[in-house]
Order: sequence, then C-alpha cells, then structure tokens
Amino acid sequence: MRGPRSLVHGQARRALAPQPGAAQAAKRRPRRTQESRSKAAREKLLQATIELLQERGYSGLTTKEVAQRAGFSNGALMHHYSTKADLVIAAGAHIYERHIESGRRAAASLAARKDPLSAFIDDCVDVYLGASFIPTTEMMIAARTDPLMNAPFDAFMQHYRKTMNEIWMAAFTRAGYGREDASFTIMSILYMVRGMGINSVWQRNLPYYKRMLREWLRLARKGAFKGGRIDVR
Repeated sequence: MRGPRSLVHGQARRALAPQPGAAQAAKRRPRRTQESRSKAAREKLLQATIELLQERGYSGLTTKEVAQRAGFSNGALMHHYSTKADLVIAAGAHIYERHIESGRRAAASLAARKDPLSAFIDDCVDVYLGASFIPTTEMMIAARTDPLMNAPFDAFMQHYRKTMNEIWMAAFTRAGYGREDASFTIMSILYMVRGMGINSVWQRNLPYYKRMLREWLRLARKGAFKGGRIDVR
C-alpha cells in the first residue's frame, strides 16, 4: 500500500505529463507565415517613418534612423523599401488607406445618417487637424519637386480624394441633400478645414478652429450656403 507521499508524487507526475492530444494540438497550431512576418515588419517601418517625419521632417529623415526606431537593421529595411522615396511613399499610402477606412466607417454610422454635416466635419478634422497631417504635408512638399515621388504621391492622393468624395456624396444624398447642395457643402468644408490644417503648422489652436466650425455649422443649418454649384473634385 502506497503512503500519502507516494500518492502526492504520483499526482504531480500525472499533472506534469503531456495530456492526451496536447502534442497533436501543438502541431495543429498554425505557425506565423513569412507573409505575416513581412507585413508586421513593414507596418513597424512605416509607423517609424511617420513618427520621424513628424519629428524631423522629410529632409531630416534617414532610413538608418527609421530602421533603428523600428528595431531592424538597415539591410532589413532595404529588403522591403530600396530607397527613402519608396519608404516615404509607402508611409503616405498607408496613412491614406487608414483614412479611407475610418472615413467609410464614419459615413456609414448612425450619426452620419442623422447628421452627415457634423459627421463629415469630424472626419475632415481627423484628417487635416489630426496627428498624420504634418507627416503627409512633409511628403507633399518633397513630392512636388522629386520626380521619384511625384507620380506615386499624386496617384494615392487622387485615389483617396475620389473615394472619399463618392463615400460622402452618398451619405449626403441619402440624408436628403440634392447633388448640387451636397457637392458645394462637401467642397466648402474640405477647403475650410484644409486651410485650418495649413494654419495649424505654425499656429496650432484647436479650440479656435472648433469654435469657427461650430459657427459655420450653425449658419449652414440655417441654409446660408445653399444653392452652390460647385462639383466635387
């Protein structure tokens, strides 16, 4: 007859022993694929690029520092992006794809169904007065005179603007706006908030901008801006 001590030891051994099916479950657990590892690496590199554009501007950004911040060697960065221009263009496309996703969610929301005017202003504030505006402005200035950046930058910006115009035009017309009124409203808000974004580069005053937007919204709801004949661009 086994004593209490041997019983305890036997229970411990059984608890530590592999359970039936554990080895098979471990084998079935999917390993991280090379594609998923590459995607994660690119996302870290792009996020580091965006942060450094914010801090140092395009002229102060180096691929070596991007690699260091992301936790990679410079050679690993070059495996994904062969030039600084490639890296920055990829970061810009990444930013605007995220803006498309968030804008699409905003336009489809219950708030936008009730009040597309406020919802569109909020979306524009996020894009042009949010954290990504300085990095994208740095890209835009660099792309203006860089032939390696100009065409790809223009391509993703055109894609972004066309996509968002279509999304928000649908949201406004669904709420009962005529197409001409919707076009005028979308473009006037867009140009107004863009202007605030440019002003915020050297004079960041979000409370002031928001007060101005509230006043504009009050006038718009009274019909002060109806009848415009400006098409979305």
